[in-house]
Amino acid sequence: MKYRQVIDLIEEIAPTEWFEDEDNSGIQIRTDKESIDRVLVCLELNDDVIREAIEQKADMIITHHPLLFHPVKSITPDTPVGRYIIAAVQAGIDVYSSHLPFDAAVMGNNMYLAKLLKLQNVAAPDEWEEIQEGDGGSGPVRISFNGGRTVLTHDADEDAYEYDPDEVGSMGYLPVAMDFPEFRTYVERCLDLPANYVRCVDGGRAEIRKVAFCTGAGGDYIFTAAREGCDAYITGDLKLHEAQFAKAAGLTVIDAGHYGTEKIFTENMAAQLRAKAGQSLVVLEAKANTNPYTL
Repeated sequence: MKYRQVIDLIEEIAPTEWFEDEDNSGIQIRTDKESIDRVLVCLELNDDVIREAIEQKADMIITHHPLLFHPVKSITPDTPVGRYIIAAVQAGIDVYSSHLPFDAAVMGNNMYLAKLLKLQNVAAPDEWEEIQEGDGGSGPVRISFNGGRTVLTHDADEDAYEYDPDEVGSMGYLPVAMDFPEFRTYVERCLDLPANYVRCVDGGRAEIRKVAFCTGAGGDYIFTAAREGCDAYITGDLKLHEAQFAKAAGLTVIDAGHYGTEKIFTENMAAQLRAKAGQSLVVLEAKANTNPYTL
């Protein structure tokens, strides 16, 4: 497949123009290849991923977390980023990253998490920080999952929410109400995490049904989750004071970690890319471990 065709397919899945001023998604390393036959999809780069890409004869690595978050003043093997750049260039491997665009895509990290959790009546608030009861546009777009397809339906009876790809936080309803221990175990199982992997705040509610969620580092949205009357909130990288607020507000929180909530990128992006590319592109899922924590 032509190089530009691969980029176009990725950006059909997660358009970069949504976050051009906020995020360094897009092409990270461009070699002189005009044809891409094999791509390796992973959460982020490390030495093991690059070695795997070389062994698998991948022409391109597609990551969620950008290799280049900030401007690089020098490229040397003395820094991790410099080492990765040098190794990829020497091996002739292109690198593309889809970060915030994929978080907010119609079937990006957040909506895929909702699908794994089997959440119902999922909606993304149009303005998490400013939403007031009765505000909003012409009404919400509700997202459901039917036979593996994502279905967007307009609900004219409520006007608080509408689907907005600029927002990455979302909320929905569990298929059945659960108590705190059931909910904690359910999230770990849906995310394929080890038992007792997640950090929790027990909000003390008898049952949990309405759930807000934001993959990655979403502690800032915890206040809106409480204000909107959610029973629980799922995210990663929760700070102490945010956890203290949740406890005082009676909001149950599952902090499954940045890695724990976003490792799903690999299987999700790979599946969507395969569906679009068909037999024209070999799409591999990285097996190298990118979790920096020792469990």
